[in-house]
Amino acid sequence: MNGEKLDIVYLLSLVILGVFIGLLSGMFGFGGSSISTPLLRIFLNVPPYLALGSPLPMTLFSSSIATYNYNKSGEVDWQTTLKLLVTIIPGSVIGAYLTAYIPGKILMILTAIFLLYISIRFVMESSEKREVKGKIWIYISGFIIGLLSGLLANGGGILVTPVLVLLGMAMKRAIGTSLALVLLGTIPSILIHWYLGHIDWIITAFLIIGAFPGSYIGARITISTDSKKVKKGYGIFLMAFSAFFLIFELFR
Repeated sequence: MNGEKLDIVYLLSLVILGVFIGLLSGMFGFGGSSISTPLLRIFLNVPPYLALGSPLPMTLFSSSIATYNYNKSGEVDWQTTLKLLVTIIPGSVIGAYLTAYIPGKILMILTAIFLLYISIRFVMESSEKREVKGKIWIYISGFIIGLLSGLLANGGGILVTPVLVLLGMAMKRAIGTSLALVLLGTIPSILIHWYLGHIDWIITAFLIIGAFPGSYIGARITISTDSKKVKKGYGIFLMAFSAFFLIFELFR
C-alpha cells in the first residue's frame, strides 16, 4: 500500500512539475528540457541520463502550444527560424552522440554552468539593438546552439532567446521565434536519446499532462506583459536557478 501511495505521489509530482515547466516555457521561450532536467534531479532524484533525455519529447508538446499563441500574435520570425535550423539539426545530432562518452554528473555540471553563463550575459548585456554583420554568424550560432542542445539534452530555446535579443530582435519576438525553433529542431535529439535509452516514457507522459495547460497560460502572460519586465524577469530567474543547481550538483 505504501508503495502504491508513493507511486501516486511520484506521478502527481511529475504533473505539477510539468505545469511549472510549461508555464516557464511559454513565458520565456524555451522548450522546457533545460529547466526540467535540474528539477527532476533536485526534487525526484531521477538518474542523470533519464533526467536529461526524458523531458525532451515534452518539448514538442509545450512548444507547439506556445508557438501557436505567439504566431497568432505575429511574434514569430519564421525566416530566422529556418536559417538557424539549417545548422542546429546537424549540431544537435553530434552533441547527442557525444553524451554516450561523457559521465552523467559532468553533464549535469555542464548544464548548470551553461545556464549560469547565459543568464549573466543576458542580464549584463546592454538593451541597445545591434545588427548581425553577415548571415554566416546566424549559421555559426545555429551550429553551436545545436551542439549544446544535443550535448545537454535541451531543445536549445533557452540559448536561442537571449542570443536573438543580443542580436537585436525584440524580446517577445525572440521568445516566439525560439519556441518555433525548438518545435522544429528538437526531433533529432529526441531520436538519438531514445536510441541511447535515455528516455523514461512514464516520466515523459506525466510531464506532458502538466505542460499542456502550463505552456498555454505562460504564453498568454508574456504576450500581455511589458517586454522590459519580461526580459528582466527572464534574466533574474535563470541566474538564480542555475546558481542553485550548480551548487546542488557540486556538493550532493
